[in-house]
Amino acid sequence: MPINWIAALKLIPWSDVVQATPTVVQGAKDLWSRTKRSKAKAVSSDDPEHVEVGSLAHLTQRVEQLESEQLEVSALINTLAEQNARLVAALDNLRTRMKMFYAVCVLLVLGGVALWLR
Repeated sequence: MPINWIAALKLIPWSDVVQATPTVVQGAKDLWSRTKRSKAKAVSSDDPEHVEVGSLAHLTQRVEQLESEQLEVSALINTLAEQNARLVAALDNLRTRMKMFYAVCVLLVLGGVALWLR
């Protein structure tokens, strides 16, 4: 079973993932800042004198609710993008350590063979 996971991990183009991570993080941060700006504009443009009773008040309440949900979703996307960046960095570190481990194993095998042939 571990061989299947190793094969699956080898199929992933890690260099592409690592290169795309900063773009994903930057896109999430841009989305977060745009959402904050649009919320600030919506709050500043509210004028309580023009609010009508009935369906308009209901629609206004619904829009405010949707904006708050949008902010929560944007925060979640931002958090997930940052976690993805940390995950990719950790996997890249692990890949580098595994390469070093394989190199040490090869050197140990070669040293063992050299000692055995002596």
